Amino acid sequence: MENVKAIATFQLIGEEVYRTNTYIQFGSSRKSLGAVIMLNPGSAELQGEARKKLIMNGSHTDETTIDNTMRQLIHFMKATHSNLEGRLHIYNLFYVRNTASVEAIELFELLKTTGKYPTITLPSLFEMTQHPWILMGWGVEKRNRWRYFEKEKRDWLQLINASGIPSFGVLSENNEYFHPCPKGPAKSERLQQLIQTFNLNIKPLSLEK
Repeated sequence: MENVKAIATFQLIGEEVYRTNTYIQFGSSRKSLGAVIMLNPGSAELQGEARKKLIMNGSHTDETTIDNTMRQLIHFMKATHSNLEGRLHIYNLFYVRNTASVEAIELFELLKTTGKYPTITLPSLFEMTQHPWILMGWGVEKRNRWRYFEKEKRDWLQLINASGIPSFGVLSENNEYFHPCPKGPAKSERLQQLIQTFNLNIKPLSLEK
């Protein structure tokens, strides 16, 4: 997509790939346009020489491919913002890569239980206050045995509440936040839901400033 790229840090830790510090860059400004909190990194990856550097050094920051979820977020941003110059920051509840949500959570729980998950802290309160809004979309999967997963959600909700930053998402009947990019026909419907929710609840707040 013209004048849009994705940047991320990849790390090889043990047998797993972790992706942190991810953002979608529109134009050249470093200003935050907003933030998204999702489940975990998906299929976006380094290519060519950048991938070789990751394998060689164990860690590398570079431009990454734009996966389906990122593409959905770009469509959302283009539909809700007239001036796209800045960064859309992408956070996750956990940072080990896996494209299947249930498998990803099970892997996260296993890594936490065995002490193999690296120390990755939540962003600071100051960092969160730099974002004009926060989109929550970590999915609706739920199991009683997922203790670490539920703790991550609680910690994020506390941080968001403390930041005072406007937040939104598409809620399920169980008050869980639907992922912004479901598979199949629901993808376009979810995009419209996000656009409508943003225009109704978030955009008026920016006009008041």
